[in-house]
Amino acid sequence: MRLGIAKSVKALSVAAACGAVGGGMLTASAATLVPDLTFGGGDAWRAPFEVIAGDVAGTTAPDPVSGEPVYKFMGNGLSTANYPASAINVGNNERGLAFNATTGNLLLVSRGTGTDRIRILDSATGADKGSLNMTGVEGGTFAMNMIGVADDGVIYMANLTTDLNASAYKVYRWANEAAVPTVAYIGGGAGNPAPPLAGARLGDSFDVIGSGADTRLVAGYGSTPAIPATSGFALFDTDNGSTFTATSVAVTSNAPFTAIPTGEFRLGVTFIDSDTVMGKSSINPATVVDVTGANGTVVAQHGTDGITLRPMDYAVVDGRPLMAMVEASNGQNEASRARIFVYDMTDPSLPLAQRKLGEATALPFTAGGPNQFANGNSVGQVKFGAITGNSAEIFSMSTNNGIQKFTLTFDPVVPPVVDADFNGDLIVDGADFLIWQRGFGLSAQVDKSTGDADGDGNVNDADLAAWKTQFGTVITPPTPVSAVPEPATLGLAAFGMICLAGLRKNRTI
Repeated sequence: MRLGIAKSVKALSVAAACGAVGGGMLTASAATLVPDLTFGGGDAWRAPFEVIAGDVAGTTAPDPVSGEPVYKFMGNGLSTANYPASAINVGNNERGLAFNATTGNLLLVSRGTGTDRIRILDSATGADKGSLNMTGVEGGTFAMNMIGVADDGVIYMANLTTDLNASAYKVYRWANEAAVPTVAYIGGGAGNPAPPLAGARLGDSFDVIGSGADTRLVAGYGSTPAIPATSGFALFDTDNGSTFTATSVAVTSNAPFTAIPTGEFRLGVTFIDSDTVMGKSSINPATVVDVTGANGTVVAQHGTDGITLRPMDYAVVDGRPLMAMVEASNGQNEASRARIFVYDMTDPSLPLAQRKLGEATALPFTAGGPNQFANGNSVGQVKFGAITGNSAEIFSMSTNNGIQKFTLTFDPVVPPVVDADFNGDLIVDGADFLIWQRGFGLSAQVDKSTGDADGDGNVNDADLAAWKTQFGTVITPPTPVSAVPEPATLGLAAFGMICLAGLRKNRTI
């Protein structure tokens, strides 16, 4: 299995993502999920049309009513009647968002505002720093739609086509944020190489993993037209890091997993590793698919808080596999405020409340509403940003509702108390070894009295290792010194080790 290290420690074994964690299943750890108030002018939210300190020149246009400057690269669905499309993005157009770990910048795809339409934003503040070079970007239903960044900082942006027979699907490549783009892939439409799946809609979702010749891209098919194979997705591979070929992956789902409808990877897709893809669109669970060649098999499904959670991202934070999702809906009540949700993917069999780490929004509540702008296409993006130790940045964009930034922090892990003083006489000696020997193989123990040093309920080799490490130690001495074992004790310990050899021949572990 080819593994990439995308998305700041993105790669994780399929076993962990599917819940097969050695030694038993783990519950979600306690964590906090809070808005990052350094972003968006101090409220963690760069709202539609909001101008913030640090925006470069040329990013504003006058409001036709007030005359005040407004940011012209991020609008909302209610602005169509007020703003001319030629001057300001009037909404429903911002769907693609990516985090570039090599620069610390966000990349925002903004359609409908002239030539400077992939904006570079400071991920700390949200301020607009400029644009990618857009030379030669053209074609498709939308010439630009979704975007992703490889581990090495190479940028990939895909267009959207509603029919691969009628127009081409294109992926553009920027070597870095200052580069001129090249075409990394083209397929479909007249005069071009064959597409991954003739007649399909492609380009609503997109993700990137790996770097160089190990870079891999994924894009989900739409449900219309309803071609049977559109229950899967397209993968794009390279042998040189510059040009790609496509493979259409057909997905098979067998009991006990929910059947996969057409277009299920259209609105949310992310890599877990380069051969494992997760997606969600019209059903509640997020579906994990293991890929072999052109075949995909459902290996896990993770329930979520609802069908309106679709755009997603995956990362490993502090050793835990996580899924972040953003609510993309038409709802405008207090609850429907472009919320993000974060789940621990360690064990999908756990109840939702135990897997859910938190939900949050930076959008303010307005009595009587509306509390968000309608996202009728259910589009947008959520991306993990910088990951440091037990903390991670998360950026979310529900289309028409701007960009939010949050910080997820796991509570510090308190290491278990390991105590090999099984008889409680305040010294770890041969007598404690004999207790371990008698208890070896027992399970479901409620205390250390039978030889369970690490408190996991089992008396096993790990407890013997703890006894060896602590042998001769005074647990609570009157002065901080270690006890020196007496000859009799040493002799008992040696005898015990001899007995252990026989024990291993006759006891089943």
